Amino acid sequence: MNLPNAIERLRDVLRRQHKALATESTYVYWLRHYVTALNAMPPALSSEQKLERFLTDLARHRDLSANSQNQAFNAVLYFYKEVLRQPLQGVDALRAKRPARLRHAPTVDETQALLQTIRDRAGYPTNLIARLIYGCGLRATEPLNLRIKDLNLEQLTLFLVGAKGGKDRVVSLPKLLVPELVQQMKFAQAVWQRDLHNKIPVPLPHQLAIKYPDYQFAWPWAWLFPSHHTCFHPRTHCEVRYRMHEANVQRAVKEARRKLGIQVLPHELRHGYATHSMENGVSPRAIQQAMGHSSLETTMGYLHTESLSVRSPLETILSRITKP
Repeated sequence: MNLPNAIERLRDVLRRQHKALATESTYVYWLRHYVTALNAMPPALSSEQKLERFLTDLARHRDLSANSQNQAFNAVLYFYKEVLRQPLQGVDALRAKRPARLRHAPTVDETQALLQTIRDRAGYPTNLIARLIYGCGLRATEPLNLRIKDLNLEQLTLFLVGAKGGKDRVVSLPKLLVPELVQQMKFAQAVWQRDLHNKIPVPLPHQLAIKYPDYQFAWPWAWLFPSHHTCFHPRTHCEVRYRMHEANVQRAVKEARRKLGIQVLPHELRHGYATHSMENGVSPRAIQQAMGHSSLETTMGYLHTESLSVRSPLETILSRITKP
């Protein structure tokens, strides 16, 4: 199998199906490893046997987690089915089983302390973003993907477009975060006006930039949290303004939790949102809709997190926090 040709064909299919750039990068990564592994395998093996050997090697010699093994499995399966048009048969049993683990949700006291301690990092409002993650039950990248058009400050809602699984949803916005969001919009507008003058566009999903080229420079499509620097789009190679990178949030949370001596990840603030809401009697169905869960069973899993000694509404927790 010619690796460069295989990768080019894989990219073509992924882009035609509007797969995310992160998905493309992951699938290309695992295809490289798979094709390299094929060189050491007997040619007489069937494709199914080759995939089985590849996954076994990942588990035995590289000690990869079930999630990583399944990433590799899905990437190779996709390549055979969508690119080579040769679907593999009877390989479902090769999928690694994910261990059942309880979700860790920070306590109310830990949440308060963490949000109080997180500092803005590298000139980005990482404290505000962390409070959005907790106050709205967002995934770590969801506030970063917000564009100006996605905010409705009058109705106190955020419109999340193309979230996990390509699903859109509307979430409630805590009123006390509005003044800081207004200030952030003013900063974003200054960046947008400078880019408009310099003809620097923002990247648009799918083929919108071709169908509506003026949208690339329109204020509603500007990022709420723009990056400080422009970059070159990995697909079009044009200079664009992208949104800030999630690494800034991860590092800000890491610094704060080390200072406090607690173990909380950015995504676990979302767990805290669900757990604290349930502890305060919010309907599981309402939490399911807010978090974008496909199944109510996923949402009900938060009932098995650590019980809290203090019960406090989300708005109350946020109101006790002053920006460091």
